[in-house]
Amino acid sequence: MQYPRTIRNFNAFINAQSYAGRVLEGKPPEVKLITANHRAGGMDGSIAQDMGIEAMKTEITLAEWATEAIKLIGTRERVTFRPGAMGQEDFSADSFVMTMGGLWSSTNFGDLKPGSDAPLKLSQETDYFRVIKNGKTLIEIDTKGGKRKVGDTDQLAELRKAMGI
Repeated sequence: MQYPRTIRNFNAFINAQSYAGRVLEGKPPEVKLITANHRAGGMDGSIAQDMGIEAMKTEITLAEWATEAIKLIGTRERVTFRPGAMGQEDFSADSFVMTMGGLWSSTNFGDLKPGSDAPLKLSQETDYFRVIKNGKTLIEIDTKGGKRKVGDTDQLAELRKAMGI
């Protein structure tokens, strides 16, 4: 039996600055297709048709009110999450690099209570998302560029070509 290789830890970078020891939580975007149901004559039911992707959102929570992070609101700086996965049978690790780009749209200073932490929560309206595992690109989505690459296939390449883009 093989044990799963689970995410054990992660780090975050904004503008290539490491937040090791200061990042509490990172939430990469959910990639979800927008679908339309299609049922035509002769079909016994409807099928889902791919109509693009839903808007993506990235969130990060920091343990401190970092000046450079507070000043992200309204900018388009990229954030990178670097989770590492490890199994139970050896000490090798899988490297993931998740790069997100988009508009930083929310800065939440949390609730202020004596004797309690007040983490800084930031949200980004994500329009670029790439996932690399051990040097190999698994997903790359560039919403503005009309690109959706999954594995080695750019699922929108022929559509861009048909539109003259």
